[in-house]
Amino acid sequence: MNSTPIIDVKNVTYSYPYAEQPALNQISLQIMPDQWIAIVGHNGSGKSTLAKTFNGLIEPQSGEIYFNGELLSEETIWDVRRQLGIVFQNPDNQFVGATVADDVAFGMENNGVPREKMLVRVEEALKQVRMWDYRHQEPARLSGGQKQRVELAGVLAQRPKVIILDEATSMLDPQGRSEIIELMMQLREQGDFTIISITHDVDEAALADQIVLIDSGELITQGTPSEIFTQAERLHEHGLIVPLSEQVRTDLVAAGVGLPDKYLDETQLVDELWTLHSNM
Repeated sequence: MNSTPIIDVKNVTYSYPYAEQPALNQISLQIMPDQWIAIVGHNGSGKSTLAKTFNGLIEPQSGEIYFNGELLSEETIWDVRRQLGIVFQNPDNQFVGATVADDVAFGMENNGVPREKMLVRVEEALKQVRMWDYRHQEPARLSGGQKQRVELAGVLAQRPKVIILDEATSMLDPQGRSEIIELMMQLREQGDFTIISITHDVDEAALADQIVLIDSGELITQGTPSEIFTQAERLHEHGLIVPLSEQVRTDLVAAGVGLPDKYLDETQLVDELWTLHSNM
């Protein structure tokens, strides 16, 4: 297993002009390759600002960022950006192509990918996100979930090592949100890249391998969903709640139901309850 962090953040501080306090305050963080990392926090906590430092969209006033062991600098920034793709909150702000296929091809055109390779990648990426049948449509005519899938295809086509979803599901309806989350779960199983999800949705974060909690520009804690979601009071202090399954488990334990003293996702909770029922 590769022991070099794909992203290594060292003592990073950043302040927006005229802000009373730093958006990021001496943050240090290591993200290992081939994992799904959820960076969580309430609105204004600094999580999106942190993500934008990973590829130089925001330049910290102090501290260093390493990508795959290499210092992010003026000399390396364009190479890093070719390896790190971002899907933002509002897909309408990213569309540049007249058709879905044109939009997916745009980033590769900018990076000088030969046309014969580009056509193959467009088809592969659109089929990955189940949007190949829409390749000739105008992006503006798509639903919110379909638009995000097209934007994700544009990132996948560039063969990145890291994909960041910056609140990419927050503007979607429940069906669209479910579609994107299901797709990311499938891609994680199929691919060899790192997923970084910037979110305040704890149910989305519960699917990650690791959770990083940010508040007031500082790293509060990090760990697995099991480690994080058993800290209900700590999450409440920082403007978040635990997933519904954990709330239900806690209430059942308080009522005397013999459930394990650890976080259970919805499937695990149902399995435990079914086992208890079968043994009655």
